[in-house]
Amino acid sequence: MASADTLPHSKEADEDADMFDDATDGPASSIDGGNNNATATETHEKSVQQQLASNPPPPALPTGWFLKPSHINAPGNYYYFNQDTGECCWDLPATASSTSAAALAAEAVSQESLNATAAAAAAAVKSILKRAEPTAAENNASTTQPTADTAMTKVVKSSSTSSTSRKKQKTDDREKHREKHHHSSSSSPKEVRVLHILKKHKDSRRPASWRNPKITDTKQKAISDLHELLSILSESSSNPKELRATFEELAKTESDCSSAKRGGDLGFFGRKKMQPAFEKASFGLRVGELTREVVDTSSGVHIILRLA
Repeated sequence: MASADTLPHSKEADEDADMFDDATDGPASSIDGGNNNATATETHEKSVQQQLASNPPPPALPTGWFLKPSHINAPGNYYYFNQDTGECCWDLPATASSTSAAALAAEAVSQESLNATAAAAAAAVKSILKRAEPTAAENNASTTQPTADTAMTKVVKSSSTSSTSRKKQKTDDREKHREKHHHSSSSSPKEVRVLHILKKHKDSRRPASWRNPKITDTKQKAISDLHELLSILSESSSNPKELRATFEELAKTESDCSSAKRGGDLGFFGRKKMQPAFEKASFGLRVGELTREVVDTSSGVHIILRLA
């Protein structure tokens, strides 16, 4: 009988040997690929960390502030708008941390003062109660003397009521002063306050401005420019705060009047202080109303927004 070593190899035995070789080669290849992937991931994370370190993200905006695209003919411009106050600015608004800290400190001082007053009042009441004779309680059982806690509560309520009354009085005084000098809602106010945007042209009384030392535009071109601005402002007509903020933004860049640096604000003025056409248009507007048509004067052409 032939020994096992001398038996011929079969086809099945060769195939089994091939499968065994494949099985031993496979895992080594997978391990090499896994190491390469881990190295690539670490390299990517380091690259992201380096980019964040050299170019960190901008700080968060204070509460109420939003970044909005500018409506002027300069693509890529943005400005900051506060939806609570209507304020707008080109520069990044400062955080309110310092203001909040000051307010908290003032509140803490006020509370300490109030607590000290209440404690002093309570001590005084206790002293009085100790010296008082209890005859009233003995003669009339249904009548009880006020305790120190009740007295302290009354002192705190009285202090709070007094503070509220003072605030209300100041508010009332401001309202009376405003009504006395500026009847803003009446049909014939004594004074008005408006924002305006002026566009000069070559036929204006003085065809020059801070924007352009020599203005050569035609009157029709100036009117066309204002109609374009009116179209932009109409998008914010339903929101008074946004309308004012947008108007001020446009005035700072588009108005040929020196009031542009104040957002077009001319302040309060009475009758016979402005050119007749400008005065008529300003006094004819309601508070918060924007002119629908361009106002023509010898200075140029205007659009107007009444504030008060």
